Amino acid sequence: MYNSHPQLEEVDDSVVLWKYMNFTKFVALLVNEGVWFSRLDRFEDVFEGTYPPANERLRPEVYGDVVMPQANYDLIEHLSRLMYVSCFHANNYESAAMWSLYSKDEGVAIQTTVKCLKESLLSETRNIYLSPVTYIDFEKDFLPEGNLLYLAAYKRKSFEHEKEVRCIFSDDFTKPIENGNTGFNSKMDLNKLIQKVYVSPYAQPFIEHITIELLQKYSYPMEVVSSKLYTLT
Repeated sequence: MYNSHPQLEEVDDSVVLWKYMNFTKFVALLVNEGVWFSRLDRFEDVFEGTYPPANERLRPEVYGDVVMPQANYDLIEHLSRLMYVSCFHANNYESAAMWSLYSKDEGVAIQTTVKCLKESLLSETRNIYLSPVTYIDFEKDFLPEGNLLYLAAYKRKSFEHEKEVRCIFSDDFTKPIENGNTGFNSKMDLNKLIQKVYVSPYAQPFIEHITIELLQKYSYPMEVVSSKLYTLT
């Protein structure tokens, strides 16, 4: 279920969230009744779950003479592989960039709010945290330390267009890291999560019909909207 965390920034309940995905992932969401959480080190960005180069340089300024050995930081980065995230895009409107990047030809996007997302997680037995992503310059800026969760809540400036709000799960750090484990499916109340389903502006008309039929098959009443992002009417 959703849990707040005193060291993570709160996100207002009214914030509108989107999750863009290809059609296969949308089907998986309906079948599994929940979104996929990816292991933090399995993203394309190799800096996920790592401290910026700037941290090593700036630690003496931040801590003075009391600085942990580098081996301790290496261990923390290693443990970040026991963290899992599911990413949402915060925006009041559709994003042309998100359509193009994550769900272009046969994609869909689910629209929700932070409040709905929190409520949908009531059936999830794991403790899930929620945090906006802060984008920093990894060559110049210091990523806060002292809590492993920060490694999932900070990214490089190059990804600022994603405007992410992340669901974060931190597994038991005494568990061994299984290299074959890439993530897990959460358990969510999709009736609470999904307000509308948008079909990509690039998609063929039949994708909208299949989306409607799928929702009917699984008894979900959500409205399906065919994106008009690139049409005049």
